[in-house]
Amino acid sequence: MKRMTLIIAFIFIAISTFYQGNKGYAFDFEGMYLAPKISYYPENPVGKIWNHYLGAGVAAGFDLFRLKTVYPIPLRVEFEYMGRALATNMDATIHSVMFGAYYDLNLFYVRASELDTLSTKKVYTTKRPFMSIYIGIHLGAKIGYNVTDRGDIANSGVSRTTILFGAGLGFAWHVYSWFTLDLGYRAVLGPGFKMANEVLLSFRFTKP
Repeated sequence: MKRMTLIIAFIFIAISTFYQGNKGYAFDFEGMYLAPKISYYPENPVGKIWNHYLGAGVAAGFDLFRLKTVYPIPLRVEFEYMGRALATNMDATIHSVMFGAYYDLNLFYVRASELDTLSTKKVYTTKRPFMSIYIGIHLGAKIGYNVTDRGDIANSGVSRTTILFGAGLGFAWHVYSWFTLDLGYRAVLGPGFKMANEVLLSFRFTKP
């Protein structure tokens, strides 16, 4: 988990540094962001005992709305790594990687005195949304599921890689131009994998 986090952070910093020194290039890196995440989901595999998984991870993404074209596209794409753990008499860990795409419904604050002079184009290109409602789809893989019985100090096995599909929605509060707080829900399903109902808290840091 630490290794993957460091790799994504290195890629983000390298791209940002490249952009700072090469502003003459056609591609704009101002929409790049890095988002540490915390996840929680409950699981009831036998109908009696609830398992509670807690996880942490990081995502590197790009917000196309930040490009500020004539009509910016309210779309984000990102790559995410997440590790989850369950602590009982048996230790269980789940690792996954996912590609995601999000459509943002951005909400803007506009003064009443501006209604007659502001066009949709001007709102999109000159104002920053204070909040967004988003929906997303995900495609990825569970790359590791390890279970260890602490009572016997034995490894019960590691599962094979499994394809995962996900869909979700959430709210984003744009606290600053460079910081956004996300709270979302995601349902994840895959072959041989019971659907997980996951709550995610994300701290999105966008290149200013």
